[in-house]
Amino acid sequence: MNAFLGELGRRLAERWVTLLLLPGALFVAVVTVASVLGHGRALDLSQLSTWIDGLAGAPGAGRTGIVVLVAAGALAAAAGAGLAAAALGEGVALLWAAEGRRGPGRWLAGRRRERWRRAYEEVVAARRAVALSAVPPHGADPEARARMRAALERCRRICPVPADRPTWIGDRLRAADLRVHHAYRVDLGALWPRLWLALPDPARAELTEAYAAYRASARLTGWGLMYLLVALWWWPAGVVAVVTLATAWVRARGAAQALADLVEGAVDLYGREVATALGVLPAEDGLDRTSGDAVSALLRKDEALHPAPEARTGVPGPAGQADLA
Repeated sequence: MNAFLGELGRRLAERWVTLLLLPGALFVAVVTVASVLGHGRALDLSQLSTWIDGLAGAPGAGRTGIVVLVAAGALAAAAGAGLAAAALGEGVALLWAAEGRRGPGRWLAGRRRERWRRAYEEVVAARRAVALSAVPPHGADPEARARMRAALERCRRICPVPADRPTWIGDRLRAADLRVHHAYRVDLGALWPRLWLALPDPARAELTEAYAAYRASARLTGWGLMYLLVALWWWPAGVVAVVTLATAWVRARGAAQALADLVEGAVDLYGREVATALGVLPAEDGLDRTSGDAVSALLRKDEALHPAPEARTGVPGPAGQADLA
């Protein structure tokens, strides 16, 4: 056990250095350069060299105590910057998944809904054109089928389901929940903790890695925002900020896509095992909408929506109550 704890501590220390301390040290260096050069001499390396020489020649610069204090201060500043970037990353992840019911989020969500609606109208029109061009025995016009595939791809690029979130990432993560519910009538939020216990180690590792990549992209966005702040005093930091933010957004989209696909795949491949373990489904049967509805009712333990037969009084409930599963 001691060896295990020691190895765990070593790995955590390595991750802390890689994820927070080293990027934090780079950020502190950029802030230092920004404070010395400013906008007026943004690329004046001779000015920076003169400043460094002045520090090296200052009285007491070579004393051990001064060196230790400066090193400790630099490490503390780097660690603080890393923690600030991590905190900003948490906020960014929340914004990506926000529902957008008020303020700018509401406007962005409405804009995405309109884009998806127009794209879907193109899909409907393309399908109609394919149906009208179908002439037996040759089938539909190849050009019409190509236009339909292109329209479908444009619609899917916006969102696999009707768009309803301010960001592409929020819609893609939401789409995983809706697609699972549409296929199996399963409440993914209630199923997931039990499904995680049923997953084999390789599947857990894949999901953990995908989630870590998603969080890392949010943290990288936090770094980009911090560099954007430094750009107020030193314009080259703005270039770094733009590149960092663009890279973070591309990575975040890829990570969100991979994470959503893996979540759906986990339900497809191992949802039946949860239903079987709960006694809802025979071992030889596959998960379907009927068994998925029963799994959701059991896992939510919601007697208000799914009363036991002996608890029913015969008085009809609210309209549509049985469909809330």
